Amino acid sequence: MISLQNITLRYVEKLVLDHFSLEIPSDGLTALSGPSGCGKTTLLRLLAGLERPEWGQVQGLDTARAAFLFQEDRLLPWRTVGQHITDVLPRSRRGELSRWLAFAELDGEEQARPAALSGGMARRLALARCAALGGDVLLLDEPFAGVDVERAARMLNRLRELAVPVVLTSHQAPVLAACDAVIALDGPPLHRV
Repeated sequence: MISLQNITLRYVEKLVLDHFSLEIPSDGLTALSGPSGCGKTTLLRLLAGLERPEWGQVQGLDTARAAFLFQEDRLLPWRTVGQHITDVLPRSRRGELSRWLAFAELDGEEQARPAALSGGMARRLALARCAALGGDVLLLDEPFAGVDVERAARMLNRLRELAVPVVLTSHQAPVLAACDAVIALDGPPLHRV
């Protein structure tokens, strides 16, 4: 289990987590669900080590071995689709480009630049790049924003096949239904519903 114990975190005066505790399964696909602004992204950033709590601790997760997908695609306009993926692969794994293009259903787009991609295509590229990093856990903030339901379902199955724990945030009912566990949250301050 990934365990958050008695976490307190605030941004200036806004209390986002107040003595918050939670256990997250350390295998399968776990979704964090809740309204916008309740603290889901902050919770993911905390799990990734991008935020430090004032109080409490996270156990069962090596942040150095986590791959993180931001809500924004963060694609470089001067790099091609193929380069975005090969940039994160060690030299010994460069032959995997076709695997990750297929993962994102971007076959034939390896020479395209981000400006030529639709919003859903860009999101799928960002997700493939994150998954290609090969982390021991994937932390994904709204990974299927702008991605159609059928394609998102296929990509969720591909994430499951990676056999690493995945923690994601989503507002999409079909995505939540396809996950192994859903943790309903509300806030701020963040709390389990």
